[in-house]
Amino acid sequence: MKQLRAFCHVARVGSITRAAEHIFSSQPAVSQHLQTLEEEFGVTLFERKGPRISLTPAGRRLYETTMPTVASLDRLPETFAAQHRGEISGELQLAAGAATAAYVMPRYLKRFRERYPGVRVNVRIGTGRERLDWLRAYEVDVAFAAVDAPPPDLSFQYTFSSRHVLITPEDHPLAGRESVEIAEAAGFPAIAPAAGGYIRDAADMVLRQLGVVIDVVLEVDGWSVIKRYVEAGVGIAVVPNLCLNDRDRVWRIPFDRYFLDRRYGVLTRRDLVPSPTAERFIELLDPGFQPPSGQ
Repeated sequence: MKQLRAFCHVARVGSITRAAEHIFSSQPAVSQHLQTLEEEFGVTLFERKGPRISLTPAGRRLYETTMPTVASLDRLPETFAAQHRGEISGELQLAAGAATAAYVMPRYLKRFRERYPGVRVNVRIGTGRERLDWLRAYEVDVAFAAVDAPPPDLSFQYTFSSRHVLITPEDHPLAGRESVEIAEAAGFPAIAPAAGGYIRDAADMVLRQLGVVIDVVLEVDGWSVIKRYVEAGVGIAVVPNLCLNDRDRVWRIPFDRYFLDRRYGVLTRRDLVPSPTAERFIELLDPGFQPPSGQ
């Protein structure tokens, strides 16, 4: 098990030195574990190119087979304490997008910290692809994400939906309106997320289907930044209503007839039982949560 544990963590982080630090061992000891394992199986597990190492096809198969077991063993003290003494402690690794971390997670983390003060919570902010990569690499326990169809290797628990809203400056010609046609909105300068993200790609697809062309005068990542530019009068924008609050000095017009609601929830690995801390956090999630209204 020492050899397999060393192997899995080297494969996970891509570095013998970093893996040795993680498992509180030395670099020579980890290297010896890998050599012994390769001799025992009669295969080469890593390709070594200077300081960089990567898995061979045989190494990839061994990693996919054994890492769930190693991860479960790493959690054994925490799992035993929860089952035997009812103690919830240790760490909880969460991943979220910037909007979810800013506008949704605080309510849940406050509730979780009040109930389990002995748990240290770490939140990583990243793109949708990064969050899935972190989850698959065993770097986080739970990932918040907007999901239409869950990947086959991950489990998805729905939490809430977010509608799309057209926001304008408070002194904009469209301000005060309760509805607006997308063709009319396209006649005004627009602010959009950078190309390549889900929201931008979905919006571009809808616009192509409707034959509408918009005048994008600014591309910028981050809903908070987009809101500030709209407030400043740079342009109008379509945003998820979860990122809006009463302090935003913008006019809001429902736009959900053009864009489907985004379904948000938490993702976990199918091949690994969630840790006790992750299970308790997921239990606290409120399926009845509603983001701010678009009105």
